[in-house]
Amino acid sequence: MPQSSSHATGPIVVRKYGGSSLADIERLGAVARDLKAARDAGQRLVVVVSAMGDTTDRLAEQARQANPRPPRRELDMLLTVGERISMSLLCMALDAEGVPAVSFTGSQAGIITDCSHTDARILAVRPIRVPEVLDEGKVVVIAGFQGVCGETKEITTLGRGGSDTSAVALAHALGAERCEILKDVPGVMTADPKHVPSARRIERLDYDQMQNLADGGCGVVHAKAVAYARQHGVDLFVGSSFDPGPGTEINAVHVSPRETGDEFRPLTLTVGKDQARLVLGAPGPELHPGLAAITRRATADGPLTAQWLAGGDRWFWEAWGPRAHLEPAAAEALALAEAEAETVMAHWEDGRAVLTLVGTRPENWPVGLTPLQSALSDLGADDLPLRTDGDAVRILASESSLPDLAVKLHDALLAPTSP
Repeated sequence: MPQSSSHATGPIVVRKYGGSSLADIERLGAVARDLKAARDAGQRLVVVVSAMGDTTDRLAEQARQANPRPPRRELDMLLTVGERISMSLLCMALDAEGVPAVSFTGSQAGIITDCSHTDARILAVRPIRVPEVLDEGKVVVIAGFQGVCGETKEITTLGRGGSDTSAVALAHALGAERCEILKDVPGVMTADPKHVPSARRIERLDYDQMQNLADGGCGVVHAKAVAYARQHGVDLFVGSSFDPGPGTEINAVHVSPRETGDEFRPLTLTVGKDQARLVLGAPGPELHPGLAAITRRATADGPLTAQWLAGGDRWFWEAWGPRAHLEPAAAEALALAEAEAETVMAHWEDGRAVLTLVGTRPENWPVGLTPLQSALSDLGADDLPLRTDGDAVRILASESSLPDLAVKLHDALLAPTSP
């Protein structure tokens, strides 16, 4: 199709599309048509893309098959392929719609990071080439999740959710009107609609509220991206790439919470499936050398949902997280506990789910948790392990009880209130 010669002259808007929004060629075409409409309306567009569908997970699994402990530099080289595929194919889809577009990798877009492979931190953004291309009337498509170490010139990745951070950092550097995070949900929801059909959209959040939700495990916007937006005053919008709608606005305008007194009133309920629980202990305050190695392995094998450490008369460590991440460490711990029963304790549970309620912590947790404990009692679930964690409360349940428990707990604690 001949390319449109019209030049957008309106504000710069950064749009970030997640993997589900770019899952296949059909979805890429739908995104290209949406971008054409936005450009025709006058927006100057910078588009940040994640890898298509589950590409990153598949690449990571192939890496583990090749080497259970892949070198981090080579892992970065591998994983950045996914976003480069997305950016190139989206530019081709835009061209088919008559929209001129240019793709850039993170390094070409000027995203400078430290040298920490697989979990780099953005140090500066120098998008010198991006304004030049926008001035030519083209859409800029940038591979998210990646940058370049300023010292070594090595390719780096920003860790899970890094494309969100790429988008926010570029929006700040370019003076964009706002940064739009487009997903497969209508906005920030009170729960995942896949698990809780009665979940509803939250219309507006301030940075502090969104930071609490992100830190507590609400995966709609990555915690690092929210922190960057708050630090630099970047307005965020979270909405659906499938169905246009009002979404959720996130900015510095303070949103007053409901009057709660000492009660803990959650904003969201998140659900972690296929989880497990690993508890390690020692009879004294010293960390057993074998347990030190096991905890290092548990935390290195992937992000945990939460972990707690207690010291004093007895050393005690507990972790809840994805079963696949904890299982190898658990096998080592159980073997060690069997061999050294007098000095090591290990307890393992799989087939678990973790329900996380996130809001703002009360002044007094024992009093603040009364409504939650009453709700659990009404549901016959008051014996479930429960832990406070920052601004979150986490509940460990059997995975078989998850569907019913998640819906009933959400409807008991997060139902809309009368004006």
